[in-house]
Amino acid sequence: MEAWMQPKFRAKQIYEWCNKGVLNPTLMKNIPELLRDRLASSLMCEPLRLIRRECSADGTRKYVFALNRPRLAGKMVEAVFIPEEKRGTVCISSQVGCVLDCPFCHTGTQGFEGNLSAGEIVAQILAIKADLRDEPMTDELHNSVTHIVYMGMGEPLANEEGVHGSLAILMDEDGLNLSRRRITVSTSGLTPQIERLGAVYPVNLAISLHSAIDEKRDVLVPINRKHPLQQLRDCLNAYPLATQRHITLEYVLLDGANDQADDLAALARFVNPEREWVNLIQFNPYPGSPYRGTAKENMNQFAQGLISKGIRATVRRSRGQDIMAACGQLKADTKEVS
Repeated sequence: MEAWMQPKFRAKQIYEWCNKGVLNPTLMKNIPELLRDRLASSLMCEPLRLIRRECSADGTRKYVFALNRPRLAGKMVEAVFIPEEKRGTVCISSQVGCVLDCPFCHTGTQGFEGNLSAGEIVAQILAIKADLRDEPMTDELHNSVTHIVYMGMGEPLANEEGVHGSLAILMDEDGLNLSRRRITVSTSGLTPQIERLGAVYPVNLAISLHSAIDEKRDVLVPINRKHPLQQLRDCLNAYPLATQRHITLEYVLLDGANDQADDLAALARFVNPEREWVNLIQFNPYPGSPYRGTAKENMNQFAQGLISKGIRATVRRSRGQDIMAACGQLKADTKEVS
């Protein structure tokens, strides 16, 4: 604003509109018309277009967005709002598709088409905030965005520029002003990037582990071939944790692939109970998947096996499965839209 010879308070006014989810300058009524016109002509104020919104029976909402940036124009990404009674979590995407190739994840079948910018990542949250304002949740579900998880499409730490830039905006006091305790970045285990994240933005960390046996993890999480478990273990030991916080080890249970007695024993050896807890996840099927999920009874037995060894373990309740919005199910149509 200063560069445009505008008073400083205009920047704060624009920030306030953006934080409400209003990105179209024509709707910023306390901004002079000439400045609104310049914003619209000089900046890409709306990096995303909402293509459709799908609503689950459990209240979860999935949003499909098309990108407006020239190189990726028309390519699509998905974000999910997960409402609970006392919190509202937005699961955001960091890439179009995914640079990794985990065989049990639907997103991985899409391939990689590009990194999202910081603005495109934050715009997902702002669009959902605007939608919640226009169409509030019902049935006592939380109606505002309180938490952010980078668990949508893509490997966040393979897009450091976009993810770090978006974290700066989310945590800025003039931005969404979110505490690092309310933000979680999930990664498959890119250890140098984890170290850099901890040094700059030590938010909550979630690791897509899925096996604590190198030979099995090499298949399920191929990045393990480059950053094996011992390297990951050393990295997690050094990651800075806020008081009374833990690293989450995400573990999708796959029938016969990683749910046997030797898998349980290896996982128990890997976990540092003072710093980590295990989140066991139901496998969410998708068309053409070669895997089946572990039966619910066996999932509970696996959890009890960890608990008996002094490890905190929970079984995550699947949300949004009926609209393909659950963990591992996101995959946007790769066709461009006009």
